[in-house]
Amino acid sequence: MNFSMSITPPSKHFSLTPEFELSIDYDSLVMETCDLLSQTDCTFQISGFGQESWPVDISYDLSSVIEQLPDTLAALRANEEAIIDLYGQGIERELSFTPRGEHVTVHCSSRTQWQPNPTEEHASHHEMQHLLTNLAREFKEALEIASPVLAETSPFTHW
Repeated sequence: MNFSMSITPPSKHFSLTPEFELSIDYDSLVMETCDLLSQTDCTFQISGFGQESWPVDISYDLSSVIEQLPDTLAALRANEEAIIDLYGQGIERELSFTPRGEHVTVHCSSRTQWQPNPTEEHASHHEMQHLLTNLAREFKEALEIASPVLAETSPFTHW
């Protein structure tokens, strides 16, 4: 499988203090947290479907993936289909994950002129869950470096 998603944590320790309420809803917390991470040299990478490096950023694109990550993982664990919509202007792609026995088919569709080639990639169920749980772990590690206060906030404490 050529499809991958990963986060490279900040290269040095920060003590960025959130200027937002930590008790806000999950989606808002993720948006604010990714905005904070974007103030560091942390990077987010996606590759696959014929493109080595997708044009993604931390504040918007990583936020949209992390917002959908818990539901995606839960669906895959239940052997159900899941979708991650990268809805940001410029990227506008949808990844659908369809379990088929011991394997998962990942289908990429685009709402821009860019077209995936191939449109599908395949991985073992274990490999796909590992990719997504590893992304959550990398997100937590990036938070631990950028903002230890946020890293100790639920739900990130369980990642």
